[in-house]
Amino acid sequence: VYEETNFMKKLFVILLLLLLSKVFLAQGIIHTDTLFVTGKVKAEWSFPISAIKEYKSDLLGDVNTSCSAKQREDSKGVKGVLVKTLLDTVEFDYENRKMLNEFYFKFEAVDGYTVVYSFNEIYNTETGNHLYIVTEMNGKEMDEIENRILLLTMNDIKSGNRNIKGLKRIVVCRAE
Repeated sequence: VYEETNFMKKLFVILLLLLLSKVFLAQGIIHTDTLFVTGKVKAEWSFPISAIKEYKSDLLGDVNTSCSAKQREDSKGVKGVLVKTLLDTVEFDYENRKMLNEFYFKFEAVDGYTVVYSFNEIYNTETGNHLYIVTEMNGKEMDEIENRILLLTMNDIKSGNRNIKGLKRIVVCRAE
């Protein structure tokens, strides 16, 4: 009887955890507290929220922070750090400067969603001046935002497709 009761308690806890995880995922509450930079770098980097908040944030204003071109999520008082400001602290692994033309960045979310930007797109076009990690929105600091870490591409024609909620990693790659 004791073993049966113990088994039922364990089964109940497992079922409860599964149910709760589905509820949270259904609500879209996915977040990360650290952004990792890996791949073709001389040393892997991690940027916890506390470190990201140390960088200068730009006021982006009231913007659509949706991750879908079909819906809007208007957010007020959005502030963010330029991605290339963070990437400037990372030392890329290359032999000569021309190799950087072959580099690209895979931005990966916790749910598997991935967006790719080329090195030149970030460093040599206006996109790089409009690619942000959100540090504040709707009066909430970065560590209070439900879908943190949030990546926004502010100058896309169709906003949302390249925004990422729950950004966990930037993988630096080289096309070969």
